[in-house]
Amino acid sequence: MRDIAARVGVHQTTVSLALRHHPSIPEHTRERIVAAAKEIGYRPNPLLNAFNFHRVAGHPVKGAPVLAMVFDARMHPRSTEHEYPRLLFQAARDTARGRGYQLEPFVLQENGLHSNRLNRVLVARGITGVIISTLGLETAQLELDWPRLCAVKIESLHVRPALDAVSSDQWQAARTGLRRLRELGYRRVGLVAAADDEARLGEPFRTGMLVEQAAVPEGDRVPSLLFAGRAERDLARLIDGWVRLHRIEAVMSNWNNVIDQLRSKGWRVPDDIAVASLDAPSTQTELAGVVQNHELVGRRAVEQVLLQLQAHQRGVPQTASVTFVPGRWRDGASAPGRR
Repeated sequence: MRDIAARVGVHQTTVSLALRHHPSIPEHTRERIVAAAKEIGYRPNPLLNAFNFHRVAGHPVKGAPVLAMVFDARMHPRSTEHEYPRLLFQAARDTARGRGYQLEPFVLQENGLHSNRLNRVLVARGITGVIISTLGLETAQLELDWPRLCAVKIESLHVRPALDAVSSDQWQAARTGLRRLRELGYRRVGLVAAADDEARLGEPFRTGMLVEQAAVPEGDRVPSLLFAGRAERDLARLIDGWVRLHRIEAVMSNWNNVIDQLRSKGWRVPDDIAVASLDAPSTQTELAGVVQNHELVGRRAVEQVLLQLQAHQRGVPQTASVTFVPGRWRDGASAPGRR
């Protein structure tokens, strides 16, 4: 680092901060230092980085550099309706703090925050690490200054540009759910999912269901019920007709109000029909299903952004990759074993 400092004409501390992408260093200075480091073949010492990690974790620095986590209003991290964004943000924030960073939420559509304004805020504050959290279909593209950013998405595979992403393994959740319900004795198992969710996630529930059904006797295969967002008010009627038509014994869904929809039509759960969640929340312990590891998704997203910052990997990757985090099955009263 002394050699780099001498070549660029700055202090060695400036080099250290620039190579860690500290926001106090101007962008043009940081670029000159990174270029000089590449010219002389500088490589960071992983043992020293590990030591610094533990030192910073034990003694948080005032004015820590900031990472941005972008939500939309529907999935606000302070939401009382959804457990998912809160768990995601808490785990991501704790991981960032342990690495000496501060994680700050930015909520689109809140106080007039749109893509262009968000970009101006990020530039003005020198924020270069960004996590794009779960966004709805109405946000198809984010117009940010990508060449200056290290960015990772959480789900939101429909949002352009294509960035590296971290996601719960919804495909595995559907396969695990169907397999476990059949082990519990349910033959005719059906999937209920929102078409918007499938589009946002890359069709994982339906394709996972189709793959697992290939090992099921043809007479036990049930077509999935995909409903459009506008049909949500008629969901109870749609599910009721679908269950009766296909003589369904157990329903799987990532919509945890399905159990209430069935009961509103007179179905007794689990006496008449079993219900399993594909995203079983901690607040509904009676609900059997797959518990998704949202905390690990949040941690992995922060870790990937920090790796990009350390490796100076900015901009849109030539080939984007997705890291899938599996969930686990949880037994519950809504789907007991049957004879």
